[in-house]
Amino acid sequence: MPDEQGRGELLVVRPAAVGGDPGAVTSALTDAFAGIRAALEAGRPAVVVLDARDLMGQGDPLDAAVATGLLGMVRTLGIEGAKPGWRVNVVAGGPDDAAAVEETVALLASSSLTGQLLNVGGANLGKLPA
Repeated sequence: MPDEQGRGELLVVRPAAVGGDPGAVTSALTDAFAGIRAALEAGRPAVVVLDARDLMGQGDPLDAAVATGLLGMVRTLGIEGAKPGWRVNVVAGGPDDAAAVEETVALLASSSLTGQLLNVGGANLGKLPA
């Protein structure tokens, strides 16, 4: 079950690690979709906060499945929701980037951006963990 935090009008979804349970991937994606859909239909923006290492293939494979599934979902919702004005984005960062992640999430509360992946962490394509 993702951790959903309301920030005023902004819905913040932070999926929990699924560990070694493949069935938890389905639950994490379904629960996140239901929460995001409800927020968007109510006219509230949403942001999904992900660990950048999962998006770059540097984390657990099942957590990577959740992260990439949510990224694809946000891209689709951003495209499909352009006409009704939905605002939904992804912020990715690592454990050392908590302050930058929180600043970016706060920025998105009043931003018109949608369908974006904002990588504020140190994990980048091709970068190997030290």
